[in-house]
Amino acid sequence: MIALIAGPTTPPRSVQGLGLPYLAAALEDAGFEVGIFDVYPPSTDTNDPAVLDERLAEVVARHQPSMVGVTIHTPAYAERVHLAKCLRQRLPEALLVAGGHHPTAEPRHLLRNSDFDVCVVGEGEQTVVEIARRTERRGARGRIRALGDVRGLVYKHDGRILRTDRCPPVADLDAMPFQAHHLLGLDEYAPHPLLGIKSTGIVTYRGCPMRCAFCNNPLGRRVRKRSPTAVAEEMARVVEGFGVRGFNCYDNLLGLDRGHALAVCDAIRRRKLDVVWECWTAGDLVDAELAESMRSAGCVQAGFGAESGDNAVLLRARRGFTTEQHLGGIRALKTAGLAVSAFFMVGLPGESAESVRRTVELAKRCGADDLCLSVHRPFPGTAVWRDPGAFGVRVVRGPNFEAYVETEHLPRAAILSLTQWAGEDLKRAGLKSDFLRCDQYPWER
Repeated sequence: MIALIAGPTTPPRSVQGLGLPYLAAALEDAGFEVGIFDVYPPSTDTNDPAVLDERLAEVVARHQPSMVGVTIHTPAYAERVHLAKCLRQRLPEALLVAGGHHPTAEPRHLLRNSDFDVCVVGEGEQTVVEIARRTERRGARGRIRALGDVRGLVYKHDGRILRTDRCPPVADLDAMPFQAHHLLGLDEYAPHPLLGIKSTGIVTYRGCPMRCAFCNNPLGRRVRKRSPTAVAEEMARVVEGFGVRGFNCYDNLLGLDRGHALAVCDAIRRRKLDVVWECWTAGDLVDAELAESMRSAGCVQAGFGAESGDNAVLLRARRGFTTEQHLGGIRALKTAGLAVSAFFMVGLPGESAESVRRTVELAKRCGADDLCLSVHRPFPGTAVWRDPGAFGVRVVRGPNFEAYVETEHLPRAAILSLTQWAGEDLKRAGLKSDFLRCDQYPWER
């Protein structure tokens, strides 16, 4: 049995990413038994994450898996390292495998400083199946020497950390099995906070050609599209098989290929699917025709990555759009009747007090239904993290990959103060706004 863990969260879950159900589907298709563990066991006596990790590890250990795969995003680095320790104590012979954004960006550091045996770099479906085939017997950890020809790995063996060739991304997404929705426990999901009904994730393509300085893009810049028919078929199976009508479209930017996005909407309409979905986009990727097509296909909400109201900052951050393009895209979405949540960041390369004021002015006039502000946090794998000097910023790093940015115009205190001012000014203007991330780390104080 192979156990897969992401999150996890306290019950009930209302949002699920795509990693686990795709990995589980690939493993099942190869003949393996799989369990998804993305919710902590009910614990009415405590909310302490360390205790919850212990209890989740106990639940997983009862199944005696030969391999445990854990998804790690950088903000949860310390928590996932602790969870791995809990798992190792109970499963000394199981192979502990890490995947996701953080292991792709910092595999060697993770292996040196945790109980994980293996990091999967990039897309994981093909690699995880090959790991499972070579270590499927009990005592999988002892068979790690068999992984030397599996592409897409960094792993520990005999006191050394070894790396294999990168695994090429899946070229034909339609050849992959549909997500293993039957392992998600969708009947126990809570309604999605934006859609108001139960939902699950879906994607129409993988990869992103953009070069945003603040983004970690583990799926690569080559865009690989699913056929619109396959997208609609997957939706239909979820509706018919699980009674779930809501979908969270995790495309990096819907409309990146306008023709493909229109074809997906058309496929949904042809199937006469009674679905409700939300997505992400930016700039002027969505025009009036596409926005109307999205609405008629069930889209009700769009998250919009505006980031800044200053064109010089957008250019320095390699965002690929201008403020006028952002305004055009939001206008098209709103005219079609879609709700828009616009996201802005303070502290991008080139940020100054004046550029923050321009961001606030754009937020006030963009017409979005609600606004979300955050402070730019640099992550491993991003261009800013790799070479801050090239962007005219200073990255100050703390423990557990916590870090902050200072620009040539703004020190840390000024960035926090300006972000706080921006949020308060937007609320004074009567706009619905909130903070996604605007706080200090304990070690700063």
